[in-house]
Amino acid sequence: MSSITDISVLIVGGGPVGLTAAHAFTQLGIDFTLLERRDTIAEDVGASIVLWPHGMRIMAQLGLLDQLRSIGTDLLSGAYQGKSGKIFLQTSSPQLCKTNHGIYPQLFARADLISTLYNTLTASAQSKIHTSKTVTCISPLSPSGGGVKVLCSDNTSHTGTFILGADGIHSLVRKTILSLSPSPPTPPLKTRYSLLWFSLPRPSHPLLSTIPPTSAFEVHTKNLSLQLLANDKSNAQFCFIYRLLPPDRYKSSQRFTQSDIEAIISHPDVAALPIGESGLTVRDVWPLKAKHGITPLEEGVLSPEWHFKNQMVVVGDAAHKATPTAGQGLNMGLLDVVSLANQLSELVDSANSNKEVVLGGLEDAFKRYRAERIDSVQGDCKRSGMATRLACWRDWRFRLFDRLVMPIPGVDVLLVNKVNSPTMARCLVFKGIKVDREPFEGRVGWEEKMPLWKKGAHGDKRKNSADEST
Repeated sequence: MSSITDISVLIVGGGPVGLTAAHAFTQLGIDFTLLERRDTIAEDVGASIVLWPHGMRIMAQLGLLDQLRSIGTDLLSGAYQGKSGKIFLQTSSPQLCKTNHGIYPQLFARADLISTLYNTLTASAQSKIHTSKTVTCISPLSPSGGGVKVLCSDNTSHTGTFILGADGIHSLVRKTILSLSPSPPTPPLKTRYSLLWFSLPRPSHPLLSTIPPTSAFEVHTKNLSLQLLANDKSNAQFCFIYRLLPPDRYKSSQRFTQSDIEAIISHPDVAALPIGESGLTVRDVWPLKAKHGITPLEEGVLSPEWHFKNQMVVVGDAAHKATPTAGQGLNMGLLDVVSLANQLSELVDSANSNKEVVLGGLEDAFKRYRAERIDSVQGDCKRSGMATRLACWRDWRFRLFDRLVMPIPGVDVLLVNKVNSPTMARCLVFKGIKVDREPFEGRVGWEEKMPLWKKGAHGDKRKNSADEST
């Protein structure tokens, strides 16, 4: 793709999705400016993130595989427990991931992932990233389109060709799109569950060291579930408690207080939840926590559009939100970046880098991006929601399926082979970024192949990339 120096994307949000967009745009020759509200990009906040094979494949295409493998942990096994701690299903899903797609699911500490994504950008790309930039207002430069302007809380302003909103569930970009759109506003996101998480340093209790760092545990019970994930690279364990909210708290805008957290933790049903097979409970380990947080779990897909004219478009949680039980959130956001980047690449190439032609084609490119992603996104959100309801036994039907059907030998294998693996195999890759070879291969072939360098044709490209990073 040709570089267009007079067209620039304003990326709002410096989380994993925004930083991945920065990597993609750097390699595709698309100029950008990234605005992040936090004081540092790699601020140590949040818990853990899972990348499935299709997400790791995207990262590998960007040249980040070795760096991410150095901070990630293979998830080798998974177990479902009742509230007594007894395991009722030892799932083979992680092993099937490796067999079908060539790599295990990867667990990352969120802070480590963000730090790595930032540090692996070229020096030139890093210079385009600005922290302490809370965007407060977005406005078109002209009513007919062709440029946007943002104001930040520090009284600075930035302009660009269009805004890419990677600013999460409380996205200002999404709110601005809805306020300007002539279409009926999207219904509010549905909120039925809350998530309380905390991290545990592995040496903090002798019994915690008995939990394999490559295993995932889930406790399933009525209106409540717990996930336990460990990362041996960060030497931390992450505990996630999902809880069905009472109807009067079905609000995505709600805020929880420390009193709410203590009330949840001290509830007898929560306090007695087992921590893997350590013999410990939530009551035992809560005093050992390093960090913690709580959030409502919004669910839904922005409708009817993900853009406004040729001026704004959203990706990731700003466009759609799934519950995190199935670990699909970031993977969905990465696929958004791939789809949008491919649309931009094709538009620029077909326009021969003519700025006016590109401006005229941006809105259609945004529409094609959503059209390409919408079915996959809706499916991922639905499956993620079902996983949460299955773990929390939303009603007797979920309980029966979880305790009677899932433990039948071969059922989890059938779900992986007939649902999960075909879904991953259909996932997108960057059409404009070439690689030496397919990074992962397994029993299930990828439907969309990566573009490959011809033998001996990429030496100059690598040299240029190395020169730019110095």
